[in-house]
Amino acid sequence: MQRNHYHFLITGILFILILLIPFSGSSQFLGYKILGDRKKVSLPIEIYNNLIIVPVKLNGVIPLKMVVDTGVRSTIITDKFITDILRLPYSRKITVAGPGDYVMLEAYVINKIDMVFKGVVGTDQSILVLEEDYLRLRNYLGIEVHGLIGYDIFNRFIVEVNYAKKILTLREPGFYKPPKRYNEIPITIEDTKPYVSADIAINEGTRFAGKFMIDTGASHAILINESSNEDIDIPEKNFKTIIGRGLGGPISGKISYINEITIDRYSFSDLIASFPDPDSYPDTIGLVYRNGTIGGELLSRFNVLFDYNNEKLYVSKSNRFKKPFGYNMSGLTVIADGEELKTYKITDVRENSPAFEAGIRIDDTIEFINGSSMDKVGLNEVYKLFNFGKGKKINLVISRNGERKNFRFKLIDSLAPDK
Repeated sequence: MQRNHYHFLITGILFILILLIPFSGSSQFLGYKILGDRKKVSLPIEIYNNLIIVPVKLNGVIPLKMVVDTGVRSTIITDKFITDILRLPYSRKITVAGPGDYVMLEAYVINKIDMVFKGVVGTDQSILVLEEDYLRLRNYLGIEVHGLIGYDIFNRFIVEVNYAKKILTLREPGFYKPPKRYNEIPITIEDTKPYVSADIAINEGTRFAGKFMIDTGASHAILINESSNEDIDIPEKNFKTIIGRGLGGPISGKISYINEITIDRYSFSDLIASFPDPDSYPDTIGLVYRNGTIGGELLSRFNVLFDYNNEKLYVSKSNRFKKPFGYNMSGLTVIADGEELKTYKITDVRENSPAFEAGIRIDDTIEFINGSSMDKVGLNEVYKLFNFGKGKKINLVISRNGERKNFRFKLIDSLAPDK
């Protein structure tokens, strides 16, 4: 499972647009049903960078891969080429100013769409289609991804995510009681999104009780909005970097270790937290006050069951519960480019990182890593190499301006406390 300090912060990115989609309460989502007499359906999923990817068929015809995201209200298609092929009628066009009032985002609304899962169908759904693929999920995950789906299914079913076994299970409400090994955690559903209380100890002198959105569409462990509480003080041991991507491009911020987070009876120590720059991350446009978000890097340490109707979250520890939290120690951000996603291009090199000191630069292309061709390794494996193993040797063969160059460096934990 890939873990990278380059996070996906989808919720804040799409909030303005989603507000403009017609929303008629729960009646819109009663179109989702499990076929036959079954009370549950289990779907195979893929996990990339802690994001949940589920196969779907649009109108039962076009196979898609969608991110399952608790942070979005309506289904979103990021590749307009797909709906153009089907000649689906767009009911209206939306134009919205993005962050900083310099990005104009365009999208279309389509009504009466069928979304078909294995054993589940949602009829007469309204979806949003982006004019351009602003998020570039396929490039940053290294696989074909076509959109996001969220509240539509979480409001309709009891949704269980087994990250370890890569299974998503949808159950009819009223016909299921969680096994005794699951512990109940109260949540609130506000503006279609789930929120949970957590106690945060950033360092020995900073502790606060916070409200966090549970965001399966974010890959990080925890993101903290510094301005949301006067007691929040970013640790001195941090570095500034690109932590995600928004409508206007990269989202900048700082990452650092924090001492502890406690959610109900569960505590984690020495975890990586992201602190986005307020001007770079449009999180303040939400209608619900919050201190930040809890994402897939923390959620994936559990088997998670969402019961929106009763405002309950049920969790049981997975085999990843005690694994240490890591981050990309190389300093490189790599994307999969090209029509077949087989060109591995470096889009950012953090200053003073091991890769930067070795001489690697933006627009370099990785051809080999530790002796293996990138055709055989893939983006997922690259970040596995980068995220853990302080002192690990990394050997890269880079293509630069048509020439091959060799670079070597060791992974360094730049956030480790000074001794």
